[in-house]
Amino acid sequence: MEKGYRHEYKYLISKADAELLKRRLPHIMEPDPHAGETGQYTIRSLYFDNFASTAYYDKVDGVNYRAKYRIRFYNYDPSILKLEKKEKNGNLTRKTAQTITKNDARALEYAMSSGCPDTKEGLVEELRLQFASQGLRPRVLVDYDRTPFICRDGNTRITLDENVRTRPYIAHLFASPRAMVPAMDANQVILEVKFDDFIPGYLLAALADIPKVNMAISKFAMCMSYI
Repeated sequence: MEKGYRHEYKYLISKADAELLKRRLPHIMEPDPHAGETGQYTIRSLYFDNFASTAYYDKVDGVNYRAKYRIRFYNYDPSILKLEKKEKNGNLTRKTAQTITKNDARALEYAMSSGCPDTKEGLVEELRLQFASQGLRPRVLVDYDRTPFICRDGNTRITLDENVRTRPYIAHLFASPRAMVPAMDANQVILEVKFDDFIPGYLLAALADIPKVNMAISKFAMCMSYI
């Protein structure tokens, strides 16, 4: 497996089964320390695409290798901002992340291929080059609530994502959550399973009786199609 890539599988499950997993998994996995006392956090992502929606159609058409860029922060707290590039190759994924400043985010938010961001290397520079060469622009905001669990065996991570909300990007990364609208059925939850080389058998057993459909789910594509 190429360096940095991980296995990733996504399933659509019912909210009732998600609640069952929220009670079951803490007995065999650790809570993500970033989730705090509630065991859950909210993610906001601003995704970039060009005017031809190439990243979106690559996903819809099932292109084997594809990549997308996003700015991400948690619990609507802009004090820590991440610029991320997520690459997909079949069922393998690789994520590269870089901490950015508010000034960086503002420059990227307004698709500034030139200007004065604080960070002038890494993903920031890569995305700015994409603005100039591929016409990438901010396209869609995506919010959702995540309940994460981690396990050292296999470097396994299981997450439950629900309440996916969206809106077209309209000039403000930090727009009020009240402006978002639902983008998926309230009774459905996205189960994601990620691991390096193997997933422990006891985790497979914990998921075995959960009715689930293995799907190539993308919250980015879901929200792009909604808007």
